[in-house]
Amino acid sequence: PAAADAFPPPTPNERGEILYTVQPGDTAWRIAAIAGISLQELYALNGLEPTDFLVPGQQLILGMAGPAEPTPLPGATPTPSGPTPTPTPAFGTGEICVLLFLDRNGDARLQEDEPPLPGGRISVVHVSGSVAGEHTTDDNPEGFCFTDLENGDYNVSAAVPEGYNPTTVLNLPVRLEPGDIHYVEFGAQPSGALGGDAPVAEGSGRSTLLGVVGALLLLAAAGLGYYASRYSRRSPMSLR
Repeated sequence: PAAADAFPPPTPNERGEILYTVQPGDTAWRIAAIAGISLQELYALNGLEPTDFLVPGQQLILGMAGPAEPTPLPGATPTPSGPTPTPTPAFGTGEICVLLFLDRNGDARLQEDEPPLPGGRISVVHVSGSVAGEHTTDDNPEGFCFTDLENGDYNVSAAVPEGYNPTTVLNLPVRLEPGDIHYVEFGAQPSGALGGDAPVAEGSGRSTLLGVVGALLLLAAAGLGYYASRYSRRSPMSLR
């Protein structure tokens, strides 16, 4: 229903933070998508981890609002201000930590009992196209951190090992500010071939049964032939 999907408008507080109140049924993915920010930005703004649960009524920070424009008094002539100084761009480095995990229940969320998945491939690529780093996943439960990355926009991607199917998206954009540490998780689970549930070909059970019956019939025929030959040697000549 439309009422259930309504997104209450966020409101700025006195500190300029744009706040949103979590509604029943909300997920971090939905809130980040509607607010126009990445999931990692939502986690970073609120000090959340991907394993944290959202509670209805909880307030989340979606960003910072601009300063309010002063309302001039009637008859007052605003004093022209000087030229707006150009902000000095900030330069620095940060980290992006990536974990590829075995999503046993396929819910796309990292659980405490879900271990890392070795043999996959993760990479961080700057939006300019330059590769910032690549790594083959191992059994480190903390994942792998790409350090000393210059601030900017990156694409973080993963490739799951052969025989596995992804349970999450395998490419996420990340905006890295100086001093930031972003955590990204990708999940995968074994495909049907690894699960041992390969279907049995139709008629294979019937073929096996017929083979067993045929073998028994051959053994019975051989036994009858042997008995007949023995009987013919023992019978009197008059009966032959």
